[in-house]
Amino acid sequence: MSQACKTPQLTPPPSVDCQNKPQADLPFCSTSLSPMARAVDLVSRLTTQELIQQTSSIAPAISRFGIKDYNWRSNCLHGWAESGGHFTSDLKWTVFPAPINLGATFNSELINKVGKATADEGRALHNEMLMTFNGSSTEAAGLNCFSPNVNLFRDPRWGRGMETFGEDPYLISVIGNAYTRGLQEGEDPKYLKVGACAKHFSVHSGPEELRLKFSANVSLHDLYDTYLPAFKSQVIGAKVSQMMPAYSGLRCKYQPDGAPDAANPFLLKTVLRNEFGAPNISIVSDNGGVAFVTSGHHYTKDNTHGAAVCINASTDLDLGHDSIYPKFLGSALDQKLVALESIKEAVTRSFYLRMRIGDFDPPSMVSYQSIDKTHLDTPMNQELNLEAARQSIVMLKNLAGGLPLSMDTLGKIAVIGPNANATETLLSNYQGTASKIVSVLEGIKNAVSAQNKTVAVNYAPGCSSTKCEDTSKFNDALKLAMGSDVVIAVMGLDGSIEGEGRDRVKTNCNGAPIDNLALPGCQEQLLDQLSTLHIPFGVILVLINGGPVTYTKIFDNTAVIGAIEAFYPGALGGTAVADVLFGAYNPGGRMPVTVYSSEKDLPLAVDYNMPGSIGRTYRYYNGKPLIPFGYGLSFTEFKYSNLVVTPATIKECDSVNVSVSIQNTGNVMGDEVTLVYLKPPKISNKTFPNIELVAFDRATIKAGMTRVASYKIDAYMLSLVDQDGIRYIFPGTYTFQVDELDKNFTITGSSAIPVSKCTSASKCMACM
Repeated sequence: MSQACKTPQLTPPPSVDCQNKPQADLPFCSTSLSPMARAVDLVSRLTTQELIQQTSSIAPAISRFGIKDYNWRSNCLHGWAESGGHFTSDLKWTVFPAPINLGATFNSELINKVGKATADEGRALHNEMLMTFNGSSTEAAGLNCFSPNVNLFRDPRWGRGMETFGEDPYLISVIGNAYTRGLQEGEDPKYLKVGACAKHFSVHSGPEELRLKFSANVSLHDLYDTYLPAFKSQVIGAKVSQMMPAYSGLRCKYQPDGAPDAANPFLLKTVLRNEFGAPNISIVSDNGGVAFVTSGHHYTKDNTHGAAVCINASTDLDLGHDSIYPKFLGSALDQKLVALESIKEAVTRSFYLRMRIGDFDPPSMVSYQSIDKTHLDTPMNQELNLEAARQSIVMLKNLAGGLPLSMDTLGKIAVIGPNANATETLLSNYQGTASKIVSVLEGIKNAVSAQNKTVAVNYAPGCSSTKCEDTSKFNDALKLAMGSDVVIAVMGLDGSIEGEGRDRVKTNCNGAPIDNLALPGCQEQLLDQLSTLHIPFGVILVLINGGPVTYTKIFDNTAVIGAIEAFYPGALGGTAVADVLFGAYNPGGRMPVTVYSSEKDLPLAVDYNMPGSIGRTYRYYNGKPLIPFGYGLSFTEFKYSNLVVTPATIKECDSVNVSVSIQNTGNVMGDEVTLVYLKPPKISNKTFPNIELVAFDRATIKAGMTRVASYKIDAYMLSLVDQDGIRYIFPGTYTFQVDELDKNFTITGSSAIPVSKCTSASKCMACM
């Protein structure tokens, strides 16, 4: 049992008063009935106007039945978010590293713990809200939250890539499911602790500037091979309770008109409700998504028709302060554009979710209602926060063992760069309210102080901003560096360069344009000039960013003796970075995305095709990346041997076992992420990935010790998607690759068979 439910702390007033009449005697207040039966009963008692009003994300009270208002707008991407303004300013809670960091840990057990801590804090905030408003609701404190984001980080220029877990469908599926289960599953199996919402369903990763009017052209192969697997895993594997369609639209063989996702019956009905088997899942539009069907996409001639196509496509809730559903569904009914039964079904699914989170039951029955504000920002959660930040750090370079730094050999440390003293930047977006934020500069100072060393830590930003568009502040930074033993250059991106509503902003240095993937503005020039100063212990590059950043000289510049990728490491990120720099923690994170050498290595952002002359992500990319997916170093060395695949020949629908030995051949304990890749056979007229991840785990291995890692690769993970979007088991010779080892095995048979006919196979990537 978690600490959240050990001792009742408070009894907040209920959102729904089921103790008094008339509702106390009505079936929807009967705790002996199923949540769906109760929801159906309640909906049957509502007037048409009441039904229409409940389709708004700001659902008004139904006073005659003792039902208070409920605000559906909450987020919890990496800890509970303020989400546009919280109901009280005196509460502080845990801000974990960004989702891209969580993906970089390659540790599903850790991410599940992050989800559980987030759910506890979300419940605490909800209960405090109920106390403040006598059972009524407000934004950012509901019991549902619009997370996780399981979109694929398809293009490094996309401004919201920081919200995702990476570019690989399997990684996203496993990490996303771990997070969702952490949010939803608690000590009481009768209730969801928090209702998770997977977003943005489903083909969505920029361009941000076009998202309100853009429809992606997608082949059925790419749809089912790349864009849908994580969402399918959320529904079937994690049993996510809500889904949010993307702003953008989808154009494919079965939806040739490019309907916006909130109005897309193929996506929402055919795929989500029928193929994935989710008839009762709640579907909530993105903020203003229903309005943008008309005003952005111009898919319908007016809001009445816009409301109708969305409700008919089975978008249940209209998230948006403009409230298109409440204003225009009545007109749509009058014009017979929508049936009353469709509105009833939508409202039923919404109340079904509220029943499942315990919103209609006495607080005494819902143990989670005892969670109060003492469970916010706890020492346990802060310890977990720091561990998540540490595990997410990827060491990119360590020349001649220059890292970790030894304070015994240092007299002066120069901390330079526009992100060196950044605080809010470390929190990424959709962040909560942290009790403290530790910058990299502060983290370094704290590490020195903790060692009681007489090491001077000096700071100069070197740039006026992260965009660093001129060299006017270089002199102070260079002067500081010249008298130092080591330079720690903290560079990268921030919210002015990437974020929701904008993809990677183009920058310039003294008027000259900079490659869009490179360090912004004059940052690279500053790093190069620091590299000429012959610093005794060299320059160490620390990257703070969401989308991957390119420094093409990273491996050639010998003055840069070390480099670490910290992404947006959360409120305690500065501590985690310092722990790695000074050896208190041995990094083990891996890159969840590919780092390309130049924007020239990318197709156009509007091109959603995965294969092609260039190809997207490591699975289809045909060039040589600067830093590959899955890359990451350690302070120790690991040696792989004895890759065994049994049996060497299997029939269709069989699974295969893979094992490999990993020895820590260094002198210190470290975490090793083992990645198992599959190379499919080449078959004429078929498009398959060049290589794809099919298993991974992370384990701590002591110095000198050997671990034998074993994996059962299910038939589903051996299946490949054909041009019609169907997963088949294809006969042929396949290759497993682990580190630098590879081993072939063969699937026999005369022809391919659909994996759906394999009764023992999993149903999704994260269903095993």
